[in-house]
Amino acid sequence: MTTVAERPRFGQLTYTFFGRPGNAGGDDWQIKQTTGDVDAEEEERLLAGVVTQFESVRPFPRFVTAEEVENRPRRMVYAPGPANSGLYWHTVQAGMDASGRIENVFAHTLLDRRTDEAGALRPIERWHSAEWLTPYGPSDVAAAILSSPEPSPSGVASRAAAVDFLLDPDTSRIGIFSVLLDAVAQAFRGGSPVVLGCADSDSAAGWIAAVSHFMSPGTSRRFGWSTFDRLHTVDDTVARGAHLVAVPLEDLPGDTPGCVVFGENESPILGALDGEPHCVDNGDVVPVTPWSRLAQIVLVDESVAARTLEHQDEIARKAGDEHLSPMWPLAMAVVADSDLHDSLAEATTVLLEQSPDTVMESEFASLIVDVVDSSFGDTASQAARVFSAWNAAGRLAPVVCTLAARVFAFRVFYDRAWFRNADPAHRALLEHCDRTPELVTEADRLLRALRSRLYTAYEIEEVAVSALQAIDAIVRADLMSDLGDQLVREILELAVVPVLCDDARGPKLVEGVGPVGRSTCMDYLQPAVIGHFDFIGRPLGSRLEPAVLAFIASSVADVPTFDDFASDPSLVNTTLSVIIAEGVFALAERGEGARVRSELAVVALWRAFYELSEGSGVIPGLDDVVAAQRWTAAQWRRMVQAYPSVVAPRFLQDAVVCEPWCADVELLARHILNLLDHAVVAPWQEDPHHDALAGAWALIRLRNSWDGITEQELDADLGRYGLPTITDYARHYEADLPDDVLAGLAVCIVAAKARCAVLPTLPARHVAALADAVEVNARFVVDSIVELAQSGALDESWLIAYAVLSSPHSPDVVLVSESVGVLAHFVVGDGADRRGILDEVAAEILPEPWNLGPRDLRGVQAAVSAELMEFRDRTVDLAREAYAAFVEGWYERRVADAARATPRLRGPF
Repeated sequence: MTTVAERPRFGQLTYTFFGRPGNAGGDDWQIKQTTGDVDAEEEERLLAGVVTQFESVRPFPRFVTAEEVENRPRRMVYAPGPANSGLYWHTVQAGMDASGRIENVFAHTLLDRRTDEAGALRPIERWHSAEWLTPYGPSDVAAAILSSPEPSPSGVASRAAAVDFLLDPDTSRIGIFSVLLDAVAQAFRGGSPVVLGCADSDSAAGWIAAVSHFMSPGTSRRFGWSTFDRLHTVDDTVARGAHLVAVPLEDLPGDTPGCVVFGENESPILGALDGEPHCVDNGDVVPVTPWSRLAQIVLVDESVAARTLEHQDEIARKAGDEHLSPMWPLAMAVVADSDLHDSLAEATTVLLEQSPDTVMESEFASLIVDVVDSSFGDTASQAARVFSAWNAAGRLAPVVCTLAARVFAFRVFYDRAWFRNADPAHRALLEHCDRTPELVTEADRLLRALRSRLYTAYEIEEVAVSALQAIDAIVRADLMSDLGDQLVREILELAVVPVLCDDARGPKLVEGVGPVGRSTCMDYLQPAVIGHFDFIGRPLGSRLEPAVLAFIASSVADVPTFDDFASDPSLVNTTLSVIIAEGVFALAERGEGARVRSELAVVALWRAFYELSEGSGVIPGLDDVVAAQRWTAAQWRRMVQAYPSVVAPRFLQDAVVCEPWCADVELLARHILNLLDHAVVAPWQEDPHHDALAGAWALIRLRNSWDGITEQELDADLGRYGLPTITDYARHYEADLPDDVLAGLAVCIVAAKARCAVLPTLPARHVAALADAVEVNARFVVDSIVELAQSGALDESWLIAYAVLSSPHSPDVVLVSESVGVLAHFVVGDGADRRGILDEVAAEILPEPWNLGPRDLRGVQAAVSAELMEFRDRTVDLAREAYAAFVEGWYERRVADAARATPRLRGPF
């Protein structure tokens, strides 16, 4: 594919109403000719701007003289195109066409594919070029042939012609030109396009040329315009990219929405810069810009204007002339010419706000520096106030901001006393500075002077304040050398950090210095603090006063995640981790650990467990920070693997209790028991009750068999973990724990009832959850209770009697219901087949040879009667009577159940 650079710079296309020889279809609007390798996309773009009507104010006569043909109106439109291209549309009335109509037009279009090669040429300079095809009549239209690659400049719209136009002694044009420049400046910034009423298209071209020559050539090629439109067609031309559209004066007064409209013959009310705007006859207002003031000074006479505009173009060329502000080259020319300094203030404003980045490496940088230096006053304090005001206004050009920061930095380093009272916001201005060898040398000289003061200063606090302020300024300005880096670290270690770590002097230093830059804090201050003995020699969370901690922790970013630490535990030793941990545990020590952000708590806990493993003392607030997290068993497993001896059992309890059974839960449960069995001196803050409770839950989770348990061992187990976990479940956990946990608790509840232990009152939702778990894990619950009976830990008579009393079909006796309690909810089956869990146990125990309890109906009746007598209530006889008939039916069903039962299969929990 042919590239733009390989194709001709110019492409042309003509369009009119005519007929081709041999065309049987007759005449039509069509492309007459193209040159310069115009492709389909370019053709479409050019055709989009073609107009097929030329609505002159006065009808063009049917019979015309040669002079009238030569002087007929012309419409020329220019618009910037994509990729540095420019598009021209030149249109004239073409008289009668071959069919006899007299409204034909001829459009000659030009595509400049590479306007960056145009040099000093402005688009308007092609006005009245002899190469524009302007045929009149059908024979001329048919004969019109493109013969040159481009319409060349004519001289009609040259710089000299533009100056002559503006300074015409017979017509005052400076006032309306001032309004026009400022209106175009507004349009260039995306504001309202400009509609200018003109006597004819030549006058319109004069105004367009004047505006074009008061901007650089490159900028003029981004300036869209039209020499002739009617007011009602302006919108279409604006849509093509026009900033300025000329219309006949006869169309005014009039208006078009969204545009500024005025005529060339008006006498507008001129405004003032930073004051009232210009006002034209129809009431439209135009904000005043420095451009119009600069133009007024330049146009004092013809020679000054010619000299200044020539200098403007030279300045633009040296600056690259690409994307320049319309008024910047002119402002630079005014600043460089002492004869024009009546507008120095306006020119200075333009330089400060609109200078392009390209001036940094040009001769103009020194000129801007001179302007800035003169604006900064005599002292560093004055410079700081001016520079701060400029930045607050937000209008300073980036390159000027950089150069101004350079000037400001020199002022600061030559006025070292400034640091003692420097506003932190003024120090921040140095962040705009760029690094130069001269400034680096000044920074090194300042740091050497500060180090020398360390050995002679009477009050180290005073040195610390000025040292930290100076260091902050140097780091913000990016002026640190290898020598400077070494000096800074020495100064921080000897003077600054000892004061920061002092409970009394640290807050005063922070208040005196004020906020420092992010790089100052993270690259220098934080590493110096965390490596100093005055910091690491104290317990975590109490190493710095709150004000000092807030001062050095103000810059925290890219916080590591849990997985980051798990993959690379060495992250606990980073400056960021140490600072975050200190901040989190400082809050925790004040009782605010629960409100710490989760991502910061993660960092703090990894660091805390690391310090515990390294032998640090107790860390206050650790329990609160842990409690506020909801780590999974997998996360705690990774923490335990990293620091196996320092994670307190109580920290692992929730993961062990609440998560479904898995390898991570098993590992944590065994780890808890191992810690409790082997720890001699706990490295964490001791909490025997809660650590023991974690161990109790671990035992519940790990227990899958009750075989071989004696009566004494069962009592011990119930006291050690059975009753504590039941109580903890009732008081501190939601009802819906994993089924296997609830099944283990149900076994403990049955055993505790059998051993006459006092059970806590369980909320209704917890009872319902236990009942659901018993039904799901009925086999485990039955087997566990049978094992306890077989080993002699539970009394068979009690089990069988309570099987009768807790059966879902037993008589409704209040005395019995109160005693049975939660056991009445432990049932399996549905409808008529609904059975208590102890019914299942009794069916298995009754026929067993090791059963030392009741084995027949009379024995069951005796056991039930004995249990009822234990209630020692006056209504017990009524209860015995109510159960007399029920026991017989119950026994028959249990015998039948035992006969149908298959041998029990022992399996894992």
